Amino acid sequence: MSADTIFQERGSMHKFHVIFFLILIFLIVPVYCETALNTTSSTVSTEDLIKENDLVLANSPDNLTALMYRALIYYNGEKYPDAIASAENVLKLHPECSFAWHVIGSSWGNLKDYIKAAEAFAKASEISPDDPAEYNLQGVALFRLGKNQEAVDIFRKALVLDPDYSVAWNNLGVTYKKMDNIEQATHALNTAIDKDPKNAAFFSNKGYVLLAKNDYSGAINAAISSKKIEMTNVPQWFVAADAYYAQKDYKNAFYSYDGGFTTMEKNNLWFYQGVKNSRITSQMEPVSAYYESVSSNVRFTGEWDRMTIVEYKLKRYKDTLDVYDQVIVINPDLAEGWRRKGYCALKLERYESAGEAYKRALEIIPEDPDLLASYGYTMGKLGDYLTGMNSINKALEIDDMHARAYMLKGEIHAMYGERKEATEAFNQALIYDPHNSDIFDALSAICMKNGDYIGAVINYFRGIIGF
Repeated sequence: MSADTIFQERGSMHKFHVIFFLILIFLIVPVYCETALNTTSSTVSTEDLIKENDLVLANSPDNLTALMYRALIYYNGEKYPDAIASAENVLKLHPECSFAWHVIGSSWGNLKDYIKAAEAFAKASEISPDDPAEYNLQGVALFRLGKNQEAVDIFRKALVLDPDYSVAWNNLGVTYKKMDNIEQATHALNTAIDKDPKNAAFFSNKGYVLLAKNDYSGAINAAISSKKIEMTNVPQWFVAADAYYAQKDYKNAFYSYDGGFTTMEKNNLWFYQGVKNSRITSQMEPVSAYYESVSSNVRFTGEWDRMTIVEYKLKRYKDTLDVYDQVIVINPDLAEGWRRKGYCALKLERYESAGEAYKRALEIIPEDPDLLASYGYTMGKLGDYLTGMNSINKALEIDDMHARAYMLKGEIHAMYGERKEATEAFNQALIYDPHNSDIFDALSAICMKNGDYIGAVINYFRGIIGF
């Protein structure tokens, strides 16, 4: 190979290295810039935004956009008393601003004062009588107050204005379910799903209605449909679990309860019942002019030019969390979920899981005698006799006629060879629940261990006939 050839090849390799280097730079720089932008943007706080807002109001104290933004900044920052105060300042200058009442209602809703929330949304509806969303929000607040018929009337007002308003149909269905009007609830929720078949919450709500109808197959199918849309929709796990539990399919029930609690713990926002949209922001014009007026005063420097700041601020509010609660979701009874998971675990002889489930349920309702007895029984099965008996005895202190507590106490006595105490406990259980076949079966077993074969046979047949 000649020297010229070698030189040409080296030159080609050199060009290749240069091109490769340029490509690498081209790929890395945008990623770095985007990462830097995201890192910087995460440092913006509620206080930063309020300072910017102060600059605008200092020059223009009656600037409606700035006043509205101040209320929204506090609301998004979860500073609800400040949001209410800011919205009230808007109303002093602009009494016909429905947005201000909207923020006030949403803030009171988050503060769990549903009376004031309902009043605020009613004011918003008076100012904007053609806005179905304001009626929907008023209906939700009334539902939270337990004023179900009033809520129904208000949801129907929203639907007169917008018959395709899927959220209002859903809320109407849930309200009817609360009123035990299952037929109307089914119709409303089916309509909501027809209008918006991609909303997981609508299907889980329908699942709870089907559970009320004892339509367990239908409830499971509704849960499956919800899961296909959104795996993190927690209620659908419990709908399926309750349906399996009712059919005594304890294995599938256990795994469904487990899936629900696991999803809940990994998804901190599962309980949020609002909807992201830009309805609030769309009322606040001119948005770009507002941020143009403050962009030169923020603390960012360097590569964050004026336009970048404005674009970031616009993006920050593009998907504003509209209100505290637009969509009513039927949430699971967590204490009952833990209780049932524990029961399923016992059936599957998964005692550690049962113990953990009962412990979690007791954190919610610590004085429940059935939970205390179940937890005690589980601890006894795990070898902790003292904790087990103490828990069962505490249950009997709360309710000294609790038949199941006596039965479980007898089971633990029998497990530890205390046959006399076991027999006494089973007999005590029969006083308060004389037709329970499980107690007769347990008593039959202890009679067999004591060599009382006649007693064992008698109790065995008493268990069959339930007397």
